[in-house]
Amino acid sequence: MSRHTNEEIIKAYQETGSVWRAGKKLGLAGQTVHERLQAIGYKIASSEWTDQEIEELKNLVNELTIAQIANRLGRPYNGVALKISRLGIGDRFGNKRKQKIPKNGKYTKSQLAEYISEIEEENLRLTKFAKQKSLNVESLIRAVQRHFPDWYEAYAEANAAKPKTACPNCDEKFWPQSARQVYCSRKCANDYRTDQSYFGGNRKNTIGLAEGTCQLCNRKPDKGLSSHHMIGKENDPENKYLIALCSGCHNLVTQLAGRGFAATEEAWEVLIQLVLIRKHGHDKAMNGVFSDVQIEFINDDNAHLYEEL
Repeated sequence: MSRHTNEEIIKAYQETGSVWRAGKKLGLAGQTVHERLQAIGYKIASSEWTDQEIEELKNLVNELTIAQIANRLGRPYNGVALKISRLGIGDRFGNKRKQKIPKNGKYTKSQLAEYISEIEEENLRLTKFAKQKSLNVESLIRAVQRHFPDWYEAYAEANAAKPKTACPNCDEKFWPQSARQVYCSRKCANDYRTDQSYFGGNRKNTIGLAEGTCQLCNRKPDKGLSSHHMIGKENDPENKYLIALCSGCHNLVTQLAGRGFAATEEAWEVLIQLVLIRKHGHDKAMNGVFSDVQIEFINDDNAHLYEEL
């Protein structure tokens, strides 16, 4: 016998607006809610994205992770990710987080001021000066750009070999310092080549990359992010569905996806308990952990119950 009455199911559906959200609220599968509503002849609204939902998605896409948006809208994670990609919304061009400058005393503002004096006195190029001082050229340029932007702009323009142009990778405009220079930095050159060879030029569209936010743990890691093929590269040859994950989460998702138990609710329940017990085992106030997992696969037969895929 069901633990929920028809009235409770109808009320949950009316309050949430979808069988998936109603099921989540009641602790039932969305399919179960749908079947109960059909059995009593209750009219179910269209499952397609409404104009209001799309507008809210556009407002949230640069502020929250995919998981947070999915919870807010009451839609499946993959549906939200696919919708973002299909709409092409969000400021997701490249990873524009500032690169860190080494903290070894060689790139402090006061030290840079001395470097600049020497460069001007001897009329040296930054690359030659870096070699003389055993400095990393990329780090030196980043440090000068950050602490003395006006000086670097004037220096770069005076020594430019070509007119100011946009970097193919990050789209930032820069002064090429040689006739062969195409990218604003070595990092952008490497990122662009990787993008073209592995991601077909679509890495810049990775959800969460520009914001520097891992779409699983919601952290902004110092070491950057990986572009993860959400449905697997073998299933996404055009590289359309990419989300940003930190290295730890990327490895975790990849490893778990290859484990046979990943399709069983019981194994996930045990895994959650083991993880939380290990994490809080020292807490004497915690007597144990209980977890209840419900997995519902969306296929051609029930996709219409959840969203427009």
